Amino acid sequence: NVYEEYSTRRVLTSEWIEGVKLSDSPNETIRELIPVGVELFMTQLLDIGAFHSDPHPGNLLVTKDGVLCLLDFGLCAEVEVGAREAITKAIVHLLYRDFDSLIHHDTKELGFLPKDFDTEELKPILTKVLTGGLLQSGSNLKKRKRKLMEISNELNEIFFHYPFQVPGFFALVTRGLGLLEGIALVGEPEFDIFMASAPYATKRAFSILGHQTGRRMSQVLSSQTLSA
Repeated sequence: NVYEEYSTRRVLTSEWIEGVKLSDSPNETIRELIPVGVELFMTQLLDIGAFHSDPHPGNLLVTKDGVLCLLDFGLCAEVEVGAREAITKAIVHLLYRDFDSLIHHDTKELGFLPKDFDTEELKPILTKVLTGGLLQSGSNLKKRKRKLMEISNELNEIFFHYPFQVPGFFALVTRGLGLLEGIALVGEPEFDIFMASAPYATKRAFSILGHQTGRRMSQVLSSQTLSA
């Protein structure tokens, strides 16, 4: 809670929270609460349109009642409705392995590439990076070595050689998910940020893209989970 009577333009006075850092909690607690953190992040990003961009270990506490508490909203970002829908489509296409739509359409709709840019040359390059990351994260978790930030770094190198423009909010999205993944790996070395995001992405696919698309995506994700 914020105490407005004790706050000014320069001083924010908020409720003191007693708790333990999620990263310092038992592994069982981390495994139980990280999915809550992931859904919270996705809800802020895709539903609310304003998300906490700095969920580092000091900003995620577990209260005495076992509730996950997110602190310190000093670094936040806003995402407009159109961008939220475009992100949802991109997540669906990524998890559904529809790289044609992701590369030829989503990159332009999100403002990563100019509308008139020919993406044919990029398609095999990006497909290799994305397929490798998803296959290692989705098909055999025990052999997974590549984490979100590693894939992000590899993409950044590709961005450098092509006319990419990364929206400001997107850098904060990858930062937020990367921090959550880092905490999760403390309690679960085989944690998969992609599959952890899948249930919420499926729900959003139903609400935005229609029941047929959502149902197809659910079937694909279910088969990936079973194979893992």
